[in-house]
Amino acid sequence: MLSCDIENEPVIADTKAAEANVTTGSFEMRNSEIREEMLQMLSDAGIEYWIGDDGSINYKLSDGEAIDKIGNDVILTYIRRN
Repeated sequence: MLSCDIENEPVIADTKAAEANVTTGSFEMRNSEIREEMLQMLSDAGIEYWIGDDGSINYKLSDGEAIDKIGNDVILTYIRRN
C-alpha cells in the first residue's frame, strides 16, 4: 500500500504488519507420492506454503480454493494410475 502526503515523502506500508493478519490453514498428506506431487504443483502455481514442525502443509487461507483444485487433480490422477 502506498500513501502520499503533500508535506511528506511517500510511505510504503509495513508488509510484515499486513502479513501478520493473514489467516492460515493446514492439512496433512500421508501418501508420499501424492504429497510430493502436491508440493510440486503448489510450487508450480506460485502458491506459498510451508511445512510445519509436525509435517503438515501450511498455507494462506486465501489460497484455499486453488489448493483444493490442485489437491483434487493430484488425487484423481493418482487414482487413475493405480
